Amino acid sequence: MLDASSALGDAVRKVRKSRQLSQEALAERIGVCKRTIIEIENKSGNPKFEVLYHLVRELDLPLYEVFYPEVKADLDIRNILEKELDGCTDSEMRIILSVFRCLRNAFREERK
Repeated sequence: MLDASSALGDAVRKVRKSRQLSQEALAERIGVCKRTIIEIENKSGNPKFEVLYHLVRELDLPLYEVFYPEVKADLDIRNILEKELDGCTDSEMRIILSVFRCLRNAFREERK
């Protein structure tokens, strides 16, 4: 079983560095002390839900990297799809879901 604090620490460090944020700057943005970020990244911190919530929102953390780090598929495309869906209305998402299901079924039938 994978260690949840390890997955979280790795994801936070990766995104923070990619955005060229210092640990101190990130801590300030989410309202915690720098030590909290250090502990999370060093896998010794177990943040409360409120801290986790602010981290995920501030860094736009891909939740699958935190909760499903064992997934090895090309997750960049998943991220792109999720971001595209964020801008859709409920009715647009219902239509997209119907089209998606039809396409997925067609692809699966074709592979048989």
